[in-house]
Amino acid sequence: MKQVTEKHVAIIILNWNAYNDTFECLKSLEHLTYPYFHVFLVDNASQDGSFDKLQQDYKNGTLNVPITFIQTGANLGFAGGNNVAIKEAYNQGYQYFWMLNNDTVVDPNALTPLVEAIQKESTIGIVGSKIYYYGTNKIWFAGGTVNLYTGKSKHIGFRKSDNSDFNIEKEVDYITGCSLFFHRRVIEVVGYMSEDYFLYNEETEWNIRARKKGFKIVYVPQSIVYHKVSASSGGEKNIAPYIDYYDLRNSYVMILRTQERTFNKLIAFLYLCFTLLKKIIKVCFILRNRIRGRIWYLFRGFLDAILLNMGKHPLYKKHP
Repeated sequence: MKQVTEKHVAIIILNWNAYNDTFECLKSLEHLTYPYFHVFLVDNASQDGSFDKLQQDYKNGTLNVPITFIQTGANLGFAGGNNVAIKEAYNQGYQYFWMLNNDTVVDPNALTPLVEAIQKESTIGIVGSKIYYYGTNKIWFAGGTVNLYTGKSKHIGFRKSDNSDFNIEKEVDYITGCSLFFHRRVIEVVGYMSEDYFLYNEETEWNIRARKKGFKIVYVPQSIVYHKVSASSGGEKNIAPYIDYYDLRNSYVMILRTQERTFNKLIAFLYLCFTLLKKIIKVCFILRNRIRGRIWYLFRGFLDAILLNMGKHPLYKKHP
């Protein structure tokens, strides 16, 4: 095992049934100008043979980055899978961790500015990249804001063409897990991401907890990443019905868990009701596809939010 120094970065990538995306992501890492890194590729029990194919690519030299392969043996969700790899890297002594979506391609200079930004002061705990839609200069993420009453999070610059407004390094509310770089101190003070969200909001809650502990969260526009966007859930224009389930449940539970004031929790409940109604209208009058399944997931998400039932979404079964 290569000796880990204070310069080394553990790059955490989660694969689940996505050979082509993960392969392209790993190939892009070969061109990083920052040389001190090691990839921890963790697989959530893929069923498409992708994990075996990636291991074979590594053995035959098709992939030319240092990789540790980790198999979880089950679909542990976003936080669960990433946490397995983060814990392994933490136990090996890494100071820096870069959580990176497998459906991304990184600019060769993407890593260096992240390392430099987090080294500026000890209170900076999390930093993140400017993220474009894959193959474009259209912004997907230029920092994030979170409403601590409703639980609604927002990407700064979302769907806008890049301009000088998005080239300023600044503190933000949260960094998306698509490209999230953090210091070992965050784990030691805040702990790991909550795994029972399964999908969505887990890193947002983690950012909120980090800020409450005094860590600064910084957007670093010099770091560029390209994102294929929601590849595992159907893409932006064809989001799977279960996504609304997580959206309703997890944003509400996040407020209950991170905010002490009763007023915040009351507003969150009212917003949950409003969002349910808004989504029903959208499904019935705008999307108009897979209506029964989408409505089922909406009401189940609302109910599980109220009952605080967490974990993986329940399976929808069509009735004859």
